[in-house]
Amino acid sequence: MLLHEMTQPEAAEALARGTAVVVTGSVEQHGSHLPLGTDYFAALTIAVRVGSRLGAPVVPVSPVGVAPYHMPWPGSLTLRPRTLIDLLVDVCGGLAAAGVCNVLVVNWHEGNTATIRLAADEAQQAHRVRVVVAETHIITNSLFPDEMEFTHAGSMETAAALAHDPGLVHLDRVAGGDPVSAAGDGHALFRRRDVFPVMSDFREVAVSGWYGSPANATPERAEEIMEAVADHVVAAFEDVRSQLDERSGRLPEESSE
Repeated sequence: MLLHEMTQPEAAEALARGTAVVVTGSVEQHGSHLPLGTDYFAALTIAVRVGSRLGAPVVPVSPVGVAPYHMPWPGSLTLRPRTLIDLLVDVCGGLAAAGVCNVLVVNWHEGNTATIRLAADEAQQAHRVRVVVAETHIITNSLFPDEMEFTHAGSMETAAALAHDPGLVHLDRVAGGDPVSAAGDGHALFRRRDVFPVMSDFREVAVSGWYGSPANATPERAEEIMEAVADHVVAAFEDVRSQLDERSGRLPEESSE
């Protein structure tokens, strides 16, 4: 359940169980067929499913993320990385004060990743919480690599938006996407892990702003896929926590002197 929809006593009881699910988003162009908030809606629909499975409250931090390279398109918004860091650290502080020791950040937007890592480090040092990050766009593509293409505004993001609210998807308005091969090569340049540039304008990937095959997604299949992604996040989160508990037990105890 969403934390802000709970009463205070309900929230206190839920948070005292020790885990909270935090949602990060992005408001950016996704062509003429998907909403600006696709990345936020994708993370939110998965986070709600994850929170239900874990019995943990869901905390949407901001629908806006770090997306300066989408700003050539009116309607796109961006935060400075420091702003998102401050939001996440402050939210983690409030959660920790209420008894939360494990924060699971559900993210869909690739542009947030570096900032989330910095925020996690700061929150862990300041508030003594453990932050675990679920990159759900990566998970979706890895679970269904042939069906959920790793493009922008293609089948994977269309499926995520459909699972959140089919009324926000307008496949009858699809127009003008870039060729998948050329745009994919451009995206791969910025996803290199050895020597890589930092994106400044998404038109360096796709002049139109998007590429992919949105028509391949259906509401029925979207629901099945998001359920599978949520199952994966929960299983992986529990595995990570188990391994961290084991490794933490190897650390020397802090001196009380």
